[in-house]
Amino acid sequence: MDIFEQIANDRRRGRPFVLATIVSKQGSSPRKVGARMIVYTDGTTVGSIGGGIFEKLAIDDCLDLFDSETPSQLKRYRFTESGKDATGMHCGGEAELLMERIGTLNRLIIFGGGHIRRELVRVTGGLGFIVTIVDDRDDVLKEFAPTVDTLLTDSEYRKALPPLGKNCFVVLVTRSHQTDQAVLEYVVDKECAYVGMIGSKPKIAKLFGSLEASGVDRSLLDKVHSPIGLKIGAEGPSEIAVAIAAELIATKNGALKDQ
Repeated sequence: MDIFEQIANDRRRGRPFVLATIVSKQGSSPRKVGARMIVYTDGTTVGSIGGGIFEKLAIDDCLDLFDSETPSQLKRYRFTESGKDATGMHCGGEAELLMERIGTLNRLIIFGGGHIRRELVRVTGGLGFIVTIVDDRDDVLKEFAPTVDTLLTDSEYRKALPPLGKNCFVVLVTRSHQTDQAVLEYVVDKECAYVGMIGSKPKIAKLFGSLEASGVDRSLLDKVHSPIGLKIGAEGPSEIAVAIAAELIATKNGALKDQ
């Protein structure tokens, strides 16, 4: 596949990557100016900038860029055994590599594999999230692998739960109040970008009351978006998924803070 076609496909899917391009060279170099390579978060690649030690070093630098506050860097590699910017190679030339991080690393963690989950995966397909579905039914998870990440938990949603951080957007749509509460107990004190839980107001009041009684601080519960989704009068799985996706976008873009 042409590398530009691959880039277009990855952009449509919202898959983040770093594009590494040789922008200048002097002397002997493994590839010409314009050679490109795509590097993904797991270290896999498409294309090549020359292979060998040079490419390995470049891949490591691209992976570091995923965790960097800046989205790009320009770096010189000298194909010598020693000295500044040396790669340990013997070619004697040098090359400059432009590395550009494209896409985000926002993660959408969906707890529960029901109808809303199916529609939410479809609606958020082009929004730049890396999606993980957590459910206790292996047959449900197999519907989505390998298109999205899946994680098999136990029937009480207590085991094998994913790590969470500031880049995580969490949606709770499990099939019972008990499992929603179990997941919320796990999630509520994590520094997630967003936590939303489906449910009626009576259900939410009862669940929050139970968590408060068990020692969960009310200020943590106040951060949970529940009922979930923007108030657009949504009915049915498809419309509810749209409302949830809209709230995810508003949170990601900081729009909710302005309301």
